[in-house]
Amino acid sequence: MSLHDDIFALTPAIRYVARGDGQQVDVRSRPGLDNASADESDRYEELLVNPTLLTLARQRGEIDCGGLR
Repeated sequence: MSLHDDIFALTPAIRYVARGDGQQVDVRSRPGLDNASADESDRYEELLVNPTLLTLARQRGEIDCGGLR
């Protein structure tokens, strides 16, 4: 089983899983999705939006909230 499969097994609410290393992003969608967004849209979300949100949350948490898990 892969990391992607392990994460999909957690709950059917997970639509897709992405793992990134710099500009390389491996995105996998749950099989049989209806009305899924375009792969390219998911790629940009993983390259730009999610890392930005995680960085902001981590930095804010380090100020006086004990960090971010």
